[in-house]
Amino acid sequence: MSKVLRPSHPGKTLKSELVARGLTASRLAMHLQVPANRISQIIRGDRSITADTAIRLGIFFKNPPEFWFKLQTNYELAIARITHEETINRTVLRVA
Repeated sequence: MSKVLRPSHPGKTLKSELVARGLTASRLAMHLQVPANRISQIIRGDRSITADTAIRLGIFFKNPPEFWFKLQTNYELAIARITHEETINRTVLRVA
């Protein structure tokens, strides 16, 4: 059985952006006008990027909010595939 690599949480991308700009999570939170723990939880992979947060990140980093939201969606889809796809394939009825 081959080992499946766990996908990268979008918080890793956010952390890289902060490091590249010399920002801390609490400083970004201040700029975004959100609680500091929201950003630190995202960076740790303990929290998802919501639509609201994606919009705020997009404004701050001057990129489309869809960038951040798609990172989250792609991550969640990859996790679902790893953990549930085999079971779902066995149980979902197919239309012939």
